[in-house]
Amino acid sequence: MGDLATLYSAIDKSGTGVWVQASTLGSLEALLEFLRTSKIPVFGVSIGPVHKKDVLRASIMVERKKEYALMLCFDIEVDRDAEKLAADLGVKIFRAAIIYHLFDQFTKHMAEIKEKRKSELAATAVFPSIIHIIPNNVFNNRSPIVVGVDVVEGTLRLGTPLCVPSRSVCNRNQVLVYF
Repeated sequence: MGDLATLYSAIDKSGTGVWVQASTLGSLEALLEFLRTSKIPVFGVSIGPVHKKDVLRASIMVERKKEYALMLCFDIEVDRDAEKLAADLGVKIFRAAIIYHLFDQFTKHMAEIKEKRKSELAATAVFPSIIHIIPNNVFNNRSPIVVGVDVVEGTLRLGTPLCVPSRSVCNRNQVLVYF
């Protein structure tokens, strides 16, 4: 009990992190040390099989920081009801009998989230540019307008909407492009 109390005192329960659960105290200590050296935050631990109460505790991260709403389960069984509750609450459960496999699953999960965020940001990013419409290269003057242009400044991306703020801002054949 003293060793378990020492482990609990080393965990930051107020912050964000993953939930860690292992079969024995020794394996929990080894996993926590590996996660500490890998700079993976941990906010809660437990020993033994995963039950509903463990999933409920781990589900706190769904509201705080969704990417950490997961459980790293080392060499233990997961109750069928707990698995169903985790799916309902949005908590992912990663299971493995080898610590490095848990680490691989976690890094793959974080890479997927990073890629998803990157694609979401790219969809909302603004790429302003100034273009010059090439005379006699207007191929369609109705929607969709097809014109030949020279990019004077910035980056022009496919599907970028065009607008003309005012004639005082732009020269006669310049258009400001916003994405």
